[in-house]
Amino acid sequence: MGNENYRRAYRTAADELEALLAQQDQIEERILSLRKTLNVLSTLCQQDGLDTGDLDKKFASLEKAIESSLTDDIFQIISAARVPLTTAEVRDELNKLGGSLAEQSNPLATISSILNRLHESGRVHETVKNGKKAWERMSRMAEAFRKGRMLKDIPPPDEIEDAMPFKKR
Repeated sequence: MGNENYRRAYRTAADELEALLAQQDQIEERILSLRKTLNVLSTLCQQDGLDTGDLDKKFASLEKAIESSLTDDIFQIISAARVPLTTAEVRDELNKLGGSLAEQSNPLATISSILNRLHESGRVHETVKNGKKAWERMSRMAEAFRKGRMLKDIPPPDEIEDAMPFKKR
């Protein structure tokens, strides 16, 4: 009977983790969307000659708090996409974030290299879209199990039960 309790607890924990990861995905998508929106609005305010000094400081402070690398930005873009994206589409999305590619002499090669590393590490899946190489995010659960990270240190239920000092005999 004890084994069935472990099984229920295991299922409950896995379900909760799955729900929290889904929430995390939604929050990360929203953050990415807001970063793009802030970049566009900043440009529009500048074009209209509006004073945005205080907002620029706040935006810079928020960007610093996020501290995302180019790899992080690319992974977030792939994660938020509803369909696989090609290298050029990833570049277009990065441009919407502003600034990420300014220092790159060959942005497409840099993006392709990062996508290939993300693929090798199992974080994104390579596919084909309109005859071109494209990428999509692996599901979080598939990612976790593929890397063997999840629950790797938890012994099977019968070993846990054997180790318990109050085990019924």
